[in-house]
Amino acid sequence: MTAIEVREVSKRFRLRGPLLRRGRQPRRETVALDRVSLEIGAGEFVGLLGQNGAGKSTLVRVMTGLLVPDSGTVRVLGLDPNRDQVRNAANIGVTFGQRTQLWWDLRARDSFGILRDMYGLPEPVFVRRMRELDDVLGLSGFWDTQARHLSLGQRVRCDLAAAVLHRPLVLFLDEPTIGLDVLVRSQVRAMLADLARTGDHAIVLTTHDVDDVEALCPRIVLIDRGRPLFDGTLADLTGIGGRSGTVTVELTAGGGGPVRLPGARLLELDGVRATYALDPGVGQEEFAARLLGAGGVRSIDFEGVRLEDVLRSVYAGDHSRLGGPPAPVLPAAPAPP
Repeated sequence: MTAIEVREVSKRFRLRGPLLRRGRQPRRETVALDRVSLEIGAGEFVGLLGQNGAGKSTLVRVMTGLLVPDSGTVRVLGLDPNRDQVRNAANIGVTFGQRTQLWWDLRARDSFGILRDMYGLPEPVFVRRMRELDDVLGLSGFWDTQARHLSLGQRVRCDLAAAVLHRPLVLFLDEPTIGLDVLVRSQVRAMLADLARTGDHAIVLTTHDVDDVEALCPRIVLIDRGRPLFDGTLADLTGIGGRSGTVTVELTAGGGGPVRLPGARLLELDGVRATYALDPGVGQEEFAARLLGAGGVRSIDFEGVRLEDVLRSVYAGDHSRLGGPPAPVLPAAPAPP
């Protein structure tokens, strides 16, 4: 079942330049999304990644109905999220980074009481769910604190609880673990993984925390300049181009073990330890067989390519390993002065 369907969606924003003589203020347009198409099924946990300004937040706001696309269509559980805002709001949960959905001057418990009434939750259901969320997020410790006086971590926990309180079938999460300590972060990840595991919830996560992505997201959508660069599994992204990471080999002392082998490049030789980078297309099993066949090997330690390294390379402009050319720099559309 398709939970989210995005078809050829484009969005531009008009910006005003500095004030010139005679009071004229030139305007220009910038491309936020350029013909983006995307499908997310029920039960999928998708990491939406990209640099700041890549278009991630704009795409999420279009999918939640907060922005209207200039062209293209969006459907969330069959609904147009902008035209059917009330019905759509009952189906989705959202967290938006530094923006809270709590009422600033109310205690945390009062904000959740309002949410209970908005979503029409029976009191027994509400009490049970709040107890479950308190077990994971530890809300009761600041239950009677005004939202304005909550710390960042406390507010993030409340916002996450508010987003999942009504058990939405589609969940949009923007930096859901920011400001959380190690223990609570682990509990939040476990809770989100349990939601995805039911097969009923489609979850879209935008984050710069690579650990969150590696722990939660089997599928990655990498976006840049408003266009998707990659859409596939986490394993595919870290293994693009046949890269298999590095191999550290411990040689037998004085055995004159293998130093140079076909299919690998020697990076470093330090005494009895040699580090290799595998050539594209060379698998770990194949390389291990070559090493063992050559003799003089005590141990072999494979280290896979890290997602952080892949993203750093892509953000630096190296799109050659993503299976296609880089996204073009789109010219700004002319606008009247």
